[in-house]
Amino acid sequence: MNKSLSDKNIEVGDKAPDFELLDTNQDLHKLADHKNGMTILAFFPAAGSPVCTVEMCNFRDSLNSLKNRNVMVLGISVDSPFANKVFAEHHGLNFPILSDYDRQVIEKYNVVMPSLGKLKDYKVAKRAIFVIDKNSQVIYKWVTDNPLIEPDYNEIRKITNTVTE
Repeated sequence: MNKSLSDKNIEVGDKAPDFELLDTNQDLHKLADHKNGMTILAFFPAAGSPVCTVEMCNFRDSLNSLKNRNVMVLGISVDSPFANKVFAEHHGLNFPILSDYDRQVIEKYNVVMPSLGKLKDYKVAKRAIFVIDKNSQVIYKWVTDNPLIEPDYNEIRKITNTVTE
């Protein structure tokens, strides 16, 4: 039973699958706990890698304006809570970085990258963004198979501005 937990892609308009993941302090976070506003799920392949660092720092730098509009960012990787803690502290990340160490959430969201560079059969998260509204509905989705490509931050800002205005 090594089959994907998700037989279909999660699309705009779908209900976002709930999850429980540990943060860098090993505290549990559930998507269902974030219903006061919008939630940005930012899946990333590897804590500390160059592009992931740039991406998470971009979210860090725009977070104050997002928080003012009741938007929460949750970074998600398959790295351990310990590796994520070093990554988050080193870069002053001011939002939860969650550990999907058993890879169940990347399976649920169908964002599994089967190998990372020369690490064959090392499953990690594809770089992906899901924006979830307060009713747990996916209102924006972006996924890339190329881990070197960053999301369009202006597009994410635009969707969060449109919904929160």
